[in-house]
Amino acid sequence: MATSDTRFWEQLEILNAALPHGMRAAAGPEGAAPGSGVQPRFAHLDGHVLVRDADADRAVAAVQDLLPGPDAVRVTGARHAGRGSVRRLAVGSRDLHRTVEHLAGENIASSLVHFVSVAGVNLCPGDEPVPSAGPLNPPLSGRDRGENVTVAVLDTGLVHDYLDHQWLAQSSGVPDIPLVTGDVTAAGDELDADGLIKPYVGHGTFIAGVLRCVAPAADVRVHNVFPYAGAALEDELGQTLLRIMDTHGWPDIISLSAGTRTGNAGELLGLAAFMDELAAHPGTLLVAAAGNDGETLPFWPAAYAAEPVNVSGDVVISVGALREDGLGRACFSNHGNWVTVYAPGERLVNAFTSGPYQYGYPHRTTCRFSDQGLYPGCSCLATLQDGDKATFTGLAEWSGTSFATPIVAGLVAARMSQEKVSSRAAAADLMAGRLAVPDLSGLLR
Repeated sequence: MATSDTRFWEQLEILNAALPHGMRAAAGPEGAAPGSGVQPRFAHLDGHVLVRDADADRAVAAVQDLLPGPDAVRVTGARHAGRGSVRRLAVGSRDLHRTVEHLAGENIASSLVHFVSVAGVNLCPGDEPVPSAGPLNPPLSGRDRGENVTVAVLDTGLVHDYLDHQWLAQSSGVPDIPLVTGDVTAAGDELDADGLIKPYVGHGTFIAGVLRCVAPAADVRVHNVFPYAGAALEDELGQTLLRIMDTHGWPDIISLSAGTRTGNAGELLGLAAFMDELAAHPGTLLVAAAGNDGETLPFWPAAYAAEPVNVSGDVVISVGALREDGLGRACFSNHGNWVTVYAPGERLVNAFTSGPYQYGYPHRTTCRFSDQGLYPGCSCLATLQDGDKATFTGLAEWSGTSFATPIVAGLVAARMSQEKVSSRAAAADLMAGRLAVPDLSGLLR
């Protein structure tokens, strides 16, 4: 079995261990299984398909025609009236792919229920941090960069000791810097039964730190929207995002470093209502990570950057990663005409948490993206082995499009405060080359 496939199955086990009783994540596309020869590309909820709420009754009737029997299909999940909601159909036969094809033939939009995740199946960096002794470089010059700009980081929340990092809190070293706020993880919940840092615990904290280094005056709120080992079901995520916007209001910028590929490369049905409302709020920009698969297949929701949702303006910016030396795209970064901008994504250093961490995957001394060629300092080369342990003391070095994303969000925030323009206008300036991009080498090791 290819090592990348091995890593996918290990990550799927981590996801399944985090799911509530009665839920099980399965691999897609059709036929993906250990040793099958079909490369796994995404995770979805086993035994369920997704349809629009308005189509639920017709969908049930259609599936009953396809799969007769008293337990062939049933509707599950809560109805959220008036928000363009979706419903899950529990398909008793588990014949999900056949069900989706049949519903398409009946002109009923449906899909698998995908897991949106901060994890990827890339083999090198992108999903495991490395301890850093620092020091963390100070924020870019201009302490008012991002002033009066609100940014929502939709991620894994903040670690319990995040206020120890001066870029995330007021301190004597950097006076008058606003607090970063949001969902804080209890110290005990950051560790597993063996006392080791759980996967992706510091992901949201790291992203908030990178963002504030680029826009040190931005008002940042970090939300934990990925409860299952850094993952969430697309329909649950869509409703969670709408609730956050209802509670806290629509921010100037949303930074989202997560996503998934899909069964038919099409958009996420579970996020359709959120994307519609986002398009209708012209003061909000979504900055989304392009993913770490080294491919051109669309990665959602970043791929909305190329979809009709952007007809009315720059609603979505999708962010790929640059090499540490700045001489091109990082080998792990997704790319294609749906990726709109690239920013540094190798070996950034920022806030993490403290404690022991065990590496769960075999790293390699060769790059699996060999068709793209190796380059000096390629972050897909590592000496860490499966089972190796490391101790973190508050800072990490991390690579991935996840961390290029808050750099772009921070640049947009800084442009907004300096030029007194909206987030979408600032994004348009970035895309048109009118935004002067500062030297970001200070964010690297």
